[in-house]
Amino acid sequence: MKFTESDEEDAPPQPLRQAPPGLRNEDLPALFWDDLPEEDNESADAAAIKAIMAESTPEEQAEGFKNMGNDALKAGMRHKKKFYLRQAIDQYDKGLDVQCSDAGVNSILCANRAHVNLLLGNFRNAYHDGLAALRHNDQNIKAYYRAAKGAMGLRKYDRCMELCSAGLAVEAGNKDLVDIKRRAAVEKDAQAQRDAAEELRQAKIRSPARVLAEAVLSRGWRVGRPQFTIGDRRPSLDEDGLVHWPVLFFYPEAGMQQDTVDDVCEEDRLGDHLDLMFGPEAPPLEWDSRGEYSRENVELYYLSHAATPLDLDQLTEVYFGSWPDVAEEGPRRYGPQAAGWVRVRDGWTLRDALARPDHTMPGVPTFFVVANGTDFRERFLEGDIPLL
Repeated sequence: MKFTESDEEDAPPQPLRQAPPGLRNEDLPALFWDDLPEEDNESADAAAIKAIMAESTPEEQAEGFKNMGNDALKAGMRHKKKFYLRQAIDQYDKGLDVQCSDAGVNSILCANRAHVNLLLGNFRNAYHDGLAALRHNDQNIKAYYRAAKGAMGLRKYDRCMELCSAGLAVEAGNKDLVDIKRRAAVEKDAQAQRDAAEELRQAKIRSPARVLAEAVLSRGWRVGRPQFTIGDRRPSLDEDGLVHWPVLFFYPEAGMQQDTVDDVCEEDRLGDHLDLMFGPEAPPLEWDSRGEYSRENVELYYLSHAATPLDLDQLTEVYFGSWPDVAEEGPRRYGPQAAGWVRVRDGWTLRDALARPDHTMPGVPTFFVVANGTDFRERFLEGDIPLL
């Protein structure tokens, strides 16, 4: 199997270096210094490093940085200090920066950097470094192992096994690759079991929301995203299996003031609610100075095709969580499903109104109240009054 590279990962972040508190450059070997000094009184090892830089070819410089990185790695392992490990990464970086022509050295630099990143727990960096090493030399068996181990740390079990298989095609029977491939297979199965258990748990806690969504959609009702702020209002089921809705009544003539009836059973006649809202015993509307909104005059409308219907899974999530604060789409103005005003008859139940084939409620049942015989009603029905 030939090595192939996945392009699904972004470039890894660059590691940061930070010296241990209280240490200065001169307290450390020169290969750990941030910068080499220009003064003549520099240390012997600093002078040696500068001489190498001045007189060496890029290939020799890369080899030198590789060796210094390896020394820093050994120091980090010996002293158990992350500072030295980060310095090792820095040396490998410098070795790659010289851009030598020796692909083998470049591959080792990347693979060694992957090793250090694994020690630091930087699995994403290690994964990318292993892949980089393989781009330079696809026969580098350590690069396969370190890239696979990085993928393992990222829980990319399939990718880990792919890299192991590719490495085993280079060196059949490599124990490290065989072991990590086996571990990846075990972890993949365990993760699948955990995912299945979590899916069952989520289904269980979402069960009431799904039952409610199924009850709504089974009646032929269509629910879209809200076009107005409705908070956490949603329907409910009673013990007889009937759906109860909060219903919004808007008054376009009054700047879209609204009344909310929190509990309207699907079997309720909408005309009966208008009797309560506008009957002789009801208080007058404060803004209706001419008394035009009497029970005899009020008419109820809904906006057809007010939203795009949600499917069962989407509606389940809505009833499990909450409605979005801002509408993501509005009614269409043109075409076969262009929005328009539809008169609600007094004899209709809420169930009847919601089951109309052109009725997609924007979150919850929403109706608009106007008064017959007024200029405003005519302009409203002609579409001269922008609402949404």
